[in-house]
Amino acid sequence: MEMECPRCWGRSKDCSKCHGSGKVPDRLLSPHFKLSELVMTNTGKQKGLANDPTPEIEAALEALCAEVLEPIRALVGPLKVNSGYRSAAVNLAIGGSKTSAHCHGHAADIVPIKTSRKGLCDKVIAASIKLDQIICEPTWVHVGHVYPGSKKQRGERLSMFRVGGSTKYEPYNSVDPRIA
Repeated sequence: MEMECPRCWGRSKDCSKCHGSGKVPDRLLSPHFKLSELVMTNTGKQKGLANDPTPEIEAALEALCAEVLEPIRALVGPLKVNSGYRSAAVNLAIGGSKTSAHCHGHAADIVPIKTSRKGLCDKVIAASIKLDQIICEPTWVHVGHVYPGSKKQRGERLSMFRVGGSTKYEPYNSVDPRIA
């Protein structure tokens, strides 16, 4: 099993990770999620930004998969990971939060394949899966395993809305008609 090199994206013959081949070994982080799914970034690849996690971040990604993504998948079926780990450079390029849990391997933005974002949020909340955050966003659901600074789980349940050009977070309300 191979994946594109997340350090050079196949652009460097002198890359110390892939030695110029553009490919590195991929591996399962859990039964249904591969490292390649959690480090792939279109922005990083297009801009040539490394998105190469440290061993500590890979361990955090394993915990995210085992303790968050796998239980969610068991509830709602297959998931597409839109964003997992983000290096500081990738996070800056996409305009991510300076305190983003993605930069520590503690969060993923996911899209359910067989249900709606609302359906996913409702089932995760009803099942009491332990999370730092679940945020129902306009095109995906953000799930955070632990808060990076404290490694605690705050249990935040939020919805994100864009209002007049700015982003607004509100407590998640399953009957809110703005949530699809």
